[in-house]
Amino acid sequence: MRSDLSWKSAGSRRTWIPYFVLVVTLLLTALASYTVDRTSQSKERLRFQNAIERTTDSIEKRLDTYLALLRGGRGLFAANQTVSREQFHQFIDNLELPQRYPGIQGIGFSLRVNPEETERIRAEIQTYNPGRLAITPEYERSEYHAILYLEPLDARNRGAIGYDMFTEPVRRTAMERARDTGVAAASGPVMLVQEVEDEYKQAGFLIYLPIYSTGGIPESVDDRRSQLLGFMYSPFRADNLLMGIFAKEQYPTVDFEIYDGTVLNPEFLLHSSQRYQGRNSQSHRPRFRGMRTLDVAGRTWTIAFVSTPEFDQLSGRNLVPYIFVSGLLIASILFFVTRSQTQARYAAERVAMQLRASQTALKESEFRLRRLVDANIIGIIIHDTQGNIVEANDAFLNLLGYSNTSVSEVNWWDITPLEYRPADEEAIAEMKATGSHPPFEKEYIRQDGTRVPVLQGTAYLGGTDELAVSFVLDLSENKQAQLSLKNSETRFRTLIEQSPLSTQILSPEGQTLQVNRAWEELWGITLAELGNYNILQDQQLVEKGIMPYIKKAFEGEGVAIPAVRYELHKTLPETVSDPMKEHWVQAYMYPVKDRDGNIRQLVIVHEDITERQNLEAQLAARAEQLAQANRMKDEFLATLSHELRTPLNSMLGWSQLLQMRKLDLTTTGRALESIERNTKALTQLIEDLLDVSRMMTGQFRIQVRPVDLTAPIENAIASVQPAADAKKISICAAFAPEVTLVAGDPVRLQQLVWNLLSNAIKFTGTGGRVDVVLQGDRTRAQIIVRDTGSGIAPEFLPYLFERFRQADSAITRSHGGLGMGLAIVRHLVELHGGTIAAESPGLGQGSTFIVTLPKEAILVPRRFANEPSQEGLSGEIFRTSDGF
Repeated sequence: MRSDLSWKSAGSRRTWIPYFVLVVTLLLTALASYTVDRTSQSKERLRFQNAIERTTDSIEKRLDTYLALLRGGRGLFAANQTVSREQFHQFIDNLELPQRYPGIQGIGFSLRVNPEETERIRAEIQTYNPGRLAITPEYERSEYHAILYLEPLDARNRGAIGYDMFTEPVRRTAMERARDTGVAAASGPVMLVQEVEDEYKQAGFLIYLPIYSTGGIPESVDDRRSQLLGFMYSPFRADNLLMGIFAKEQYPTVDFEIYDGTVLNPEFLLHSSQRYQGRNSQSHRPRFRGMRTLDVAGRTWTIAFVSTPEFDQLSGRNLVPYIFVSGLLIASILFFVTRSQTQARYAAERVAMQLRASQTALKESEFRLRRLVDANIIGIIIHDTQGNIVEANDAFLNLLGYSNTSVSEVNWWDITPLEYRPADEEAIAEMKATGSHPPFEKEYIRQDGTRVPVLQGTAYLGGTDELAVSFVLDLSENKQAQLSLKNSETRFRTLIEQSPLSTQILSPEGQTLQVNRAWEELWGITLAELGNYNILQDQQLVEKGIMPYIKKAFEGEGVAIPAVRYELHKTLPETVSDPMKEHWVQAYMYPVKDRDGNIRQLVIVHEDITERQNLEAQLAARAEQLAQANRMKDEFLATLSHELRTPLNSMLGWSQLLQMRKLDLTTTGRALESIERNTKALTQLIEDLLDVSRMMTGQFRIQVRPVDLTAPIENAIASVQPAADAKKISICAAFAPEVTLVAGDPVRLQQLVWNLLSNAIKFTGTGGRVDVVLQGDRTRAQIIVRDTGSGIAPEFLPYLFERFRQADSAITRSHGGLGMGLAIVRHLVELHGGTIAAESPGLGQGSTFIVTLPKEAILVPRRFANEPSQEGLSGEIFRTSDGF
């Protein structure tokens, strides 16, 4: 033990050396990388600042040069204010602008022109620019500034001759500043008149230098404004200008963007070197950024600088990864070299120690095996491959009923039943090949001749005797428990299958394991047709609020599931296509647990309550119908009492006044007229009630004969005309050129039309209109009554022809009546074999009633309309609501 500890101590002292070498090498690598990175960054920042200063100076010097050219032009006009175009051309041509001053668009002269001089200036411009017909833009103003000269006179500049720059706000601001200060002034970003291409247009700007008629610069602002002759100016296309300045730089170290003003807004961008040169600024992340401001003829430019990819690629910091990787490689090589040396020595020492340890382990293993054999927890025997038992513990002897002395005389092949010998031989062959074989079940023959089931596993010990050790476990109690469980499950499944209640058994995952015959009869499908159905994923149960009960059962509680109407065809549309496969069911669900309280299965018992639910629904609907009928009866009686009381009160009042004999002739006549009118109303009311009674008892009678429909319609119109005149309602009738003869009762037909007309007049306001149309063909005859009245609500149209139904059934309604008229009309139409329909766009938009006679209606010329029937009275046919 002491030597083991010393070996481990020496090994631990040596194992840290490779790691120490690795750490030191990595620290040196990190220090070298950091030093190179910081040094390179300082140098590159200085180089970047130098590039910014150099770029800014180049732009500033070039613009100062262009200002000097403009001042030279002003000197030309100071020496001679009447400079001709040819003289101006010679002056600019000698400057050699394209060769010596690349980037400038040109140098021009803009003349201040009074309105009376515009014709002269236009004529002068046309002498060398025939395409220009006027000073543009063309509108009258108090002062003009026309571009008179612009050199070189190429295609771009030729289009600018005659343009008045003072009319554009940005240019005008710069021109006014130059005029009032007497010095050069630059404009903001503009689109030059010279931009004639459609594809690529650049931002531009202009620099103006004022020229005064005195040759010098007047002292006061007022004198400068009054003595202004014009402007020497230069237009610049920003991209061309900057590329002209930096055209000789083959490998630029900085990219820059120039903005007019101090705000970096894309709206004020004059030039972007990245965009002009076609580089993608999004793919490059510059290491350095900077910003400078530049005064250009009184206007501030802001220049934003970034380092270019070429600048970043030449950075000394790019060497840092190589230095770091090289250091890692060196550190790794040193680490593995030292580590391999340490491990080699460590391995040698470990082999020596393992030899000593294996001897100790062997002794300990033999001791543990002996302890296991003597513990008698399971049966253990040591035997050879021929079946001779060398040693057996007490547990094995007690299992088979042998003593320690007698078992040595027994061969284990003799105590193995014949049917298990092939399995034993296969296990021995596998044991010799692999050193052991998996445990398998078999039986041994006890000394008393009975059999005992066991689980046996064997390990091969080897040696010259080919010994092996077998471990034998008694399975008698386990087999008995399995048999009891199997019998119990058989009884349970038989009970479930024969149960008259629909039963469904689920797995803890929600899959259906078993259903009984009652379940299949209830739902009309088999277990196989359920497929992959999972109750925990049933969306219909979620929507109907049943899933919380299901989940509570899966958590281990027995639950009663409330009644629900389950539609199987929605859950299994591919299996069940019949929408009638739906039932009202009430269910109870409980879990089946094992001894440890774990859920093994869940059982659902369904009760089909469809018939009970349907009966309850029918009873509820019947109760609602009876309640509705009772409400309609109450409303009808209230309306009837109101309709009877109103005319009776009027008749009683006038009768009492007549008995007093104190009325004059006019009042007496009015009283008698009121009594007569109310008597007729009561008569009509009672007649309607009798008609309804006849309709309900089937005794409504009509006398059918050939009838010319014009007569009943005209009689009905004559009957309601006074009521229409009282409300100033016009009744317009239109009949077809041919008269339709139908088989009908003229009195009832007149009643039919009268009811429709009375209804139309009742619900039509003062000054309204009612149309009556009679039309027909060889198959039908139609009576159409159309009014401009209050109309019918869409939700009331289906109930319009029902008895005692009114849109406003309150006794305080604005219109009288019992709601029987249209019901009588429909009955009369149906007795004549026809149909009636009502239409209305809505409340306040009038209504239309269409009466259609049956197919057997025939059209005959009007001259036969008034001829009597050849059958006379004998040709009449009587029809009741029960038929002919």
